[in-house]
Amino acid sequence: MIMTYNRIIGQITQGLTGDAAADMQYLKAQMEKYKNHKMSQEILRACGRMMYELIPADRKEELGKVIDNELKGVEATLDEIRFNIYKNNLATAMKLSEALVESVERNPMFKSDEVSEYFSFYEFFEELMYEFYNNPEKTIRQVELPFAEIYFQHGSLLFEQKRYVEARNILSKARRWNPVNAKIAFEYMETYKVLGEIEQFAELTKETFQYAFKAADLARCYRNLGYYFVEKELYKEAAGCYLMSLQYDSENKTAQSELYYIQTKAPRGFKEPTLDELQEYGVKYGFPIGASDDVLGLAFSYGKHFAQDGQTEGAIYCLKIAYELTNDQGINELIEKLMNKDET
Repeated sequence: MIMTYNRIIGQITQGLTGDAAADMQYLKAQMEKYKNHKMSQEILRACGRMMYELIPADRKEELGKVIDNELKGVEATLDEIRFNIYKNNLATAMKLSEALVESVERNPMFKSDEVSEYFSFYEFFEELMYEFYNNPEKTIRQVELPFAEIYFQHGSLLFEQKRYVEARNILSKARRWNPVNAKIAFEYMETYKVLGEIEQFAELTKETFQYAFKAADLARCYRNLGYYFVEKELYKEAAGCYLMSLQYDSENKTAQSELYYIQTKAPRGFKEPTLDELQEYGVKYGFPIGASDDVLGLAFSYGKHFAQDGQTEGAIYCLKIAYELTNDQGINELIEKLMNKDET
C-alpha cells in the first residue's frame, strides 16, 4: 500500500511545473483522476497539502485565521465546561461536553489512513515517546484541535456521574488520540479500580511507568501499585511503593496516610522494606524502581542533541525532564549553563 502511494505521489510531483496557477489546475485534475482509487483518501490529502503550498501568503494567512478561530471556539467551550464543573453545574457541563464531542466526531479531516496517523499530543516529549516506543511506518501528524482533551474532559464528567463503563469507552478515545499521556491513562484505569477490576488496574499502571516523564505522574504510578498491594494484603510491597511515591511527591497526603494505615493493619513487628527487597518486588511484579530508563535516555540524549545543534530552548526543555526525575546536579549544571548562555 505504502509503495503504491509513494509511486503515485512521486508521479504527481514530477508533473508540477513551478507555475502556481497551472499547478493548481493540474493538482485538481489529479484529484479527479484518483478520486475512486483504493487509496483515494491518502492521495487526495497529499494533493491538498501540495495545493496549500501553492496558495499565496495572504490566502494562507486567511486560512490560518479561520483555523485559529475554530480552535479558539473549542478552547472557549472547554473553558466553559470547566467553569460549570467548578460551579457544580454538572448538567450544563455535560450538555456542552456532549455537543462538543458530537461536533468533533462529525469532522472527517483527521481520521488516520494508510499513510498518516493523526494525534493530539499535549507536548513535544509525548511525540518523542510515541515514536520511540512504536517506531511507526506512517507519518505522524499533530492536529491543532485538542481531541484528546475533549474526550478526556467528557470521560471525566461521565466518571463523576458514576457512568463508569461509558466513561471508559470515551476515555479509550482520548487514549487513541494521545496514547502516551499519563493523565489520560490514570483516569482510564480508575474505571477499572472503581469497578473492582484491580488486576487490570495494576497492569495498566505498570504499562504507564514507561510514559511517566513527570515526577508527579511517577509518584502516582507508585501510589496506584500501593493501593493494589494493600488490597492483596501484601503490606511490605505496598509500603515500598508508597515510600517510592514520596521520593517523587514528598508532600502527598494520600501516600502518608496509607503508610500509617499499613502500620495499623500489618502483622506485629512489621518493618518497611529495604531497597534490596524493593528491587526484588520490582522484578517479581514487573515494575521499575525509579524512572524508566527509556524516558531518561530520551530526555538526556535529545537534550544534548538540541544543545549541540544550538537549539537552547529544546535542550533546556528535555534536560529539565531528566533533572526532575533524577535530581542529578550534573544535569542541573548543564541547564544553568544553557540558561546563562541564552541570556548573553
